[in-house]
Amino acid sequence: MKLRRFISMMLIVTMLTVFAGCGAKDERTQAARSLNLDGPITINIWYNDSSYESYLEFVAKQFKQANELVTIQLRYIEEESYVNYVYDESVRNNNACDIYFLTSEEIEKAYLCGLMSENDLYPDIYNEDVYGKAAMNACSYKGKLYGYPVSFNASFLLYNMKYAKPVSNINEIQEISDNYQITDENQDVTMVFTWDPDSMFINYAAVGAYMNVGGENSEDSSSVSMDEDNIKKMLTKYSQLKSAFNIERGEVSVDDCVERFTSGGLLYTVIDADSIAKVDASDVNFGVCPYPAMGDDLESRTLSVTTMAVVNPYTKHVDASKAVARAISYDYADYLEGTAGKSCARGDIKVKKNSESYNKIHQIYSDSVVKAKYIGVGEVYMRYEIMLHQVYDGTSVDSAYSTFATTIDKVQNATTQQ
Repeated sequence: MKLRRFISMMLIVTMLTVFAGCGAKDERTQAARSLNLDGPITINIWYNDSSYESYLEFVAKQFKQANELVTIQLRYIEEESYVNYVYDESVRNNNACDIYFLTSEEIEKAYLCGLMSENDLYPDIYNEDVYGKAAMNACSYKGKLYGYPVSFNASFLLYNMKYAKPVSNINEIQEISDNYQITDENQDVTMVFTWDPDSMFINYAAVGAYMNVGGENSEDSSSVSMDEDNIKKMLTKYSQLKSAFNIERGEVSVDDCVERFTSGGLLYTVIDADSIAKVDASDVNFGVCPYPAMGDDLESRTLSVTTMAVVNPYTKHVDASKAVARAISYDYADYLEGTAGKSCARGDIKVKKNSESYNKIHQIYSDSVVKAKYIGVGEVYMRYEIMLHQVYDGTSVDSAYSTFATTIDKVQNATTQQ
């Protein structure tokens, strides 16, 4: 951890040195410089994922350099009921932060607690052209945009471009695996395909095109729709993967997949966006495809969660807080992966390395299913995960689906009656 922190700090020093030469010409500082302040202020930022610490420290220093009247104070909050903590401190204890980080699945709770100021100062930046459809959906509630999209997580298929080509479905991967031959040119390859069959988040994509949780905006607690015929087709194929690739649940993690892939010994794997920084830092030239569909006549669609900055309506410095939220989510977004190891939600960044793959990842994210945002939806995803585990472990598709559908009906009835 000390070595990692040292490397992060050295990277920040390098970035600061680069920006020091930019001076007033740096367009990133415009929002900070345009603030009309009467005197020094402090903007307090709370976050509950320590991975963002180095990035936020970097943004804080950059913002201070652009406007010396603004000091950004960071605080890591390690609370199980994070939104409740923000509420209690803001409303009951007169200790409101100005900005806090939030994942999209908790946006309804934050909204109902009165903890969200509208994102309304920079419409030329916060739109689908810059961030894509999923980010705008994830950061909105009841038709209004509140969050400033910072990072995202979603799943997708990687392939080693030195030895493999893009594929669209699992049948193609199976055919490659069944007929693969080791030669002098590809002797480093030890496995064609592996992935984590235990992860609901990774594997939601298998049925994502045929199940809608939360309606068009992912926030309607009365709406869960399922295409039974196609879901059963998908489950039937999914149940065959265990024997096809000889992988037991619990044997392979996403970290295992990343390690094997970056060592050059793996042709195809499924990982999440939180892991892409490790792959990007390797020497492997990789390509990106959507999560493989379960058949020629089936589609896949990944699930996504967006982490956003939110301006607390209890702040005493509204415009300054919104400018800082912009700096975090837009102005310095191209440094997020290098300092935090996260995939930035901003989709229009020009990258030199793996630019085609970067664009593909963002397209998959933009087209993804936004994880539902209403309170109590966790039960739906837990039951879906159980269904996937059951069919993978040998339970009949009809039985597993029937149990899932019946349970979801009960969950929905209970939710709508609350």
